[in-house]
Amino acid sequence: MGSTEFDLTPEDIQATADGGYIVLASTPSTNAARVNWLLKLDQSGTPRWHKEVGCLGGAPGDYSIGVSVQQTADGGFVLGGGTIGCGSGSACPEASGIQCALVDRLDSAGNPVWANTYPAGSASSSINQIKQTTDGGYIAVGSSTDINQVTSALVLKLDGVGGVVWQRTLGPAASVQSYLNAVQQSSDGGYVATGEFFTPSGGTPRTSVLAINLDASGNVRWQQGFNDVDSTGAASAAEHAMSIVQTADGGFVVAGNWTNSTFPGQGAAGALLLKLDSAGGLQWQNAYSGGVYCFFNGFSETCTDIGAVAYSVHQTADGGYLLAGDGDLEMADGVPIEPWLARVDASGNLVWQHLYYEINPATGRPLSEYFASSVLSPNGSPTAIGFTENNGNQKGELYGVKTDAAGAVGTSCSQVHAATALSALNPALIAIAPSLPVQTTATPPSTSPATTLATSVATRGNC
Repeated sequence: MGSTEFDLTPEDIQATADGGYIVLASTPSTNAARVNWLLKLDQSGTPRWHKEVGCLGGAPGDYSIGVSVQQTADGGFVLGGGTIGCGSGSACPEASGIQCALVDRLDSAGNPVWANTYPAGSASSSINQIKQTTDGGYIAVGSSTDINQVTSALVLKLDGVGGVVWQRTLGPAASVQSYLNAVQQSSDGGYVATGEFFTPSGGTPRTSVLAINLDASGNVRWQQGFNDVDSTGAASAAEHAMSIVQTADGGFVVAGNWTNSTFPGQGAAGALLLKLDSAGGLQWQNAYSGGVYCFFNGFSETCTDIGAVAYSVHQTADGGYLLAGDGDLEMADGVPIEPWLARVDASGNLVWQHLYYEINPATGRPLSEYFASSVLSPNGSPTAIGFTENNGNQKGELYGVKTDAAGAVGTSCSQVHAATALSALNPALIAIAPSLPVQTTATPPSTSPATTLATSVATRGNC
């Protein structure tokens, strides 16, 4: 009997204590529900084990999807994401449309130890990133949505067995909503997180960067927002903050992207990097933009802003930063996005950048799209996981790339391409006080049984 290949959507990659990596993707299972697919790689990228984890054999419409993974101190793993149904009982039952935040705790072989749901919102809740903390528990961030579809930023501090130590939601404030995408425990034992706040009024919502700092007990020490403002004082740009890390000087750096949607087609777009001090004050800011590119789309000339998106950021040993995400590729008839790595110095000046992608031999067009996540080794060499398409069956596959500290793969890898030229510019964001109220009510967890399924895997070595 032949095997069936399922589409894979990359979610996360993290380093493991043995020098290898753990990779998380989502995939349809045999009952069409989406579940997690875990892939353990050694340091050379060779698969060691792999399996589906989650809601296997659930009712139609059930799913359990992790978007964040980390190895734990005992060699196991923790996943964070969201679920509907999957045996979660009345908290987020089958066919309800109510999603619960989900945490799966696995052993070193990827087998379930425990799984909990957290119904932190009456309409939905989700976890966008989870990290183990120095006390053996976990810190998780995401969102909580009520029955009026109003969304607030969510922070969950859990103990080692998934019990809620404390819970914080920030917002809403009048019509202002918010959510969080990334979190890190800081050197003082507290936590720093980033995401966005916005007002969903008519037209395109103007999303602003949100950065928050909490102490070890969950008290909010500060919350900062950043955006362009127009002559009326209203936010006029749209930023997305996807990653945050503490820097060697005790401050923080936030990465994402910026689009000044007041001036589309005028080169006002690019990857965003904000350097903050320890109190959240803005020290410097850069957007990496390529101006405007015009092409003939088959009917007329079309012009678009050229830039990039940073989904992850890491500080390098020399004080610079490594960005991973996607960048625009200028073609004669379009501008597809491609996997992108860039290195900037301690002041945010571009040092190098490359695109990495497979090419369809029949059409000459790229098959790969973006890097969802990356890690940085102690010697400064990045490893990234992203999306590519199988040219034969059009299935989504994982695209793994490990480079040297200069972004090269060997001496002549045909899948390393020159990136579209970008320049660092000042997006002129200013500090805006989010003034999000803080709620401290904690929601007790419910159990959510998880199962596993052995899988097979095929690899294609390209360089």
